[in-house]
Amino acid sequence: MKYIIKHSCNTKEVGYVSWGQAELTDPYNANELLDKGKKIKTISVRMHKRAKLTDVLSCFKLGIDNNFIISKQIRAILEDFKIQPHLFIDCNVEKTNGEIIKYNILHLEGSPFPDIVDFKKSIFRMAYTISFPLKGDEPILEINDYSEFIQKEEELKNKLALTRLDKYVVNEDYNNKLDMYTLSPFHSGIFISKELRDAILDNKLTGIEIIEID
Repeated sequence: MKYIIKHSCNTKEVGYVSWGQAELTDPYNANELLDKGKKIKTISVRMHKRAKLTDVLSCFKLGIDNNFIISKQIRAILEDFKIQPHLFIDCNVEKTNGEIIKYNILHLEGSPFPDIVDFKKSIFRMAYTISFPLKGDEPILEINDYSEFIQKEEELKNKLALTRLDKYVVNEDYNNKLDMYTLSPFHSGIFISKELRDAILDNKLTGIEIIEID
């Protein structure tokens, strides 16, 4: 069994805000700066009027796939777990009354997809769009390793097609190596281990949803 975490959106817990609990206070492209995270001292966000302060805050301009605004409590918990390459960046969260709360941004860097996926046991299909779920009747591609994956990607470009991951199997060497990882570009979710899921639930952390998948 696998688990995915995501921001809570438009719920009572976060204040019924569907556009994110916070917004950037500085007029820059945060994702560009996050990729150069070692040069960033602090990023500031401002809470929306209806939003409630939770352990994880959503801010759509930061992106929702690889950036989480997290409380100090969550950072302390995560530091006991194994996470794919990442950065912790200071974040000032301004409440509607002007009070500043110290948070962090967890920024997940490049996906370890080539090492995590067991190519021989996973199922890849040829498709013509990434926007819709696979039907299950698309042609299956035989891909045995990452080099063959790259080669197949190049071949499909001439057919205006692409490679989609229908079912993935984790490489046995990685089963116990990471508690948090991404499978970009095939999946926008952030995968977590059962142990990390249990820690999130045991500490009753707010602003985050956990989805169980096969």
